[in-house]
Amino acid sequence: QSIALSLINKAYSFENPYFFGSRIAAGFDLGQSNLTESFGNVEKQLHSAHVTLPITETISATSSYSYRLLQYQSAPEKKVSSVYKSLINGKKFITHSISQHFVYSTLDNQIMPREGLMMVSSYDYGGFGGYSRYHRIGCKSSLFHLLSDNLDIIGSLKFGYGYIIPTNKYLQIFDQFSIDTDDLRGFADKGI
Repeated sequence: QSIALSLINKAYSFENPYFFGSRIAAGFDLGQSNLTESFGNVEKQLHSAHVTLPITETISATSSYSYRLLQYQSAPEKKVSSVYKSLINGKKFITHSISQHFVYSTLDNQIMPREGLMMVSSYDYGGFGGYSRYHRIGCKSSLFHLLSDNLDIIGSLKFGYGYIIPTNKYLQIFDQFSIDTDDLRGFADKGI
């Protein structure tokens, strides 16, 4: 059982939706978080750069490069699960990865959708240095439908799957798939 005690997030994002006067979107993200869980502290840094090309009105392709640094430190008074023993004691884990995403979206609003369908197909390769070496594919779908305009009730249905293949014989626990607050409200960071 893992219960988050505190979480500190800092994030900065920039995106130019009309890069060089065209419909190409380009941007970068800088983020840092510090999470205190039952086994100890997790410090995470994520830096990425991405370019999105529209293919049609509803289909786009995004290519990105990401740098991720994770550092785990155990809480001295806690017994640590064997799953986390190899991660702790201040060791830094660095991942360099590239990603390709194809998005199909008919959402009426990207931030607060009320109607539409969004499907994301993704491929990630981690292995340009650092500890992580994998091929990861995935797909996520979200369907939104306005149930009551007067009461502003929206129904949503989400589906996702993924598969990860290590390129060496080891797969780090932090490279695996998880369900968290980005996917479903109410779950802790890296909840399931």
